[in-house]
Amino acid sequence: MKIIYFIGTLCPGGKERRLIELLKYLRLNNNYEIMLILRQNNISYSYFYNLGYPYKILANKYKKRDWKLPIYFLSICRDFKPDLIHTWGCMPTVVAILASYILHIPLINSQITSAPPKEIIPFKQKILNKINFTFSDIIISNSYAGIKSFNPPLKKSKVIYNGIDLKRFENLADKDIIKNKYGIKTAYAVVMVASFSDYKDYDRYIRVANLTHNTRKDISFICIGGPGNDAASFHRAKKQADINPLIIITGIISEVEALVNACDICVLFSPQGEGISNAILEYMALGKPVIAYDIGGTKEIIKNGVNGILLKEENDFQVSELISDLIDNVQLREKFGKHSRKIIEERFTLDEMGMKYMQTYERMFK
Repeated sequence: MKIIYFIGTLCPGGKERRLIELLKYLRLNNNYEIMLILRQNNISYSYFYNLGYPYKILANKYKKRDWKLPIYFLSICRDFKPDLIHTWGCMPTVVAILASYILHIPLINSQITSAPPKEIIPFKQKILNKINFTFSDIIISNSYAGIKSFNPPLKKSKVIYNGIDLKRFENLADKDIIKNKYGIKTAYAVVMVASFSDYKDYDRYIRVANLTHNTRKDISFICIGGPGNDAASFHRAKKQADINPLIIITGIISEVEALVNACDICVLFSPQGEGISNAILEYMALGKPVIAYDIGGTKEIIKNGVNGILLKEENDFQVSELISDLIDNVQLREKFGKHSRKIIEERFTLDEMGMKYMQTYERMFK
């Protein structure tokens, strides 16, 4: 079977990581001939090159609105003659519709990766979604919450959870070495892994850190991520880190797993809702307790009081207290972490995800 995968970039991100993991899994199966199409020549996952897949950049010069892109993509499809087109993102799906329609190639659409409240989805986005859903043969979401938010036709819709390659979390660097490398001098550390974007509330994370440091100085708060589409948030955080040495901003790093493993509590503040967050799954794979919001797909993987804490209407002071109490309760942290790891091993492995995608592909032709 010949498949074209089409995604904007391979920059650090949830859907990008998920696609890389799927490509890694499919490399073990000789039944697939694969080509990757990128909108921009931006590949942060160096492991992709080791996989040996051919890839093409859709246009040499990036333009935000290039009406020739569907023609370029159609030309690639005519040459490669794929049996399937699998898109990852709203705009790649829009671009792929022409080729799918003219060449009668089934289109699998994996654009649903979040789960925001319906009322905050812009009208323009809803129109594009409607077009994409109409011309897609299968629409894949990584959470049931995403299906509820975006409301695609249910007869076309399918949920496939993210898969984690557990080998990524083996043989990590020694915790003390990592803490020393990143200047963590406190006994405990809290971490949040996310780019600084509109969808992540680093401002609140920093406020909670400062509140915590009013009463204790034995907890560092780590921010793993670089400036995304909210550079102002990144610069505000940098100013706070300059004032408070217990707030540490690493930027984009290659050893995320090792640094998270050296921390004690993992946080993700995403007020607009997640689908299934790769960051949270990675926290869980490392056996860490998680604090996140009680919205979106996060509720499908974090059970309040079982493997983490789901926040509802707590204010910053209450969140600071929750973190402090959890730091002081080693047994509860260990209990949460064990449950998290078990959930990953049972439901979110790379094999589980890869098999479900393969089954979906095969059923397209039955």
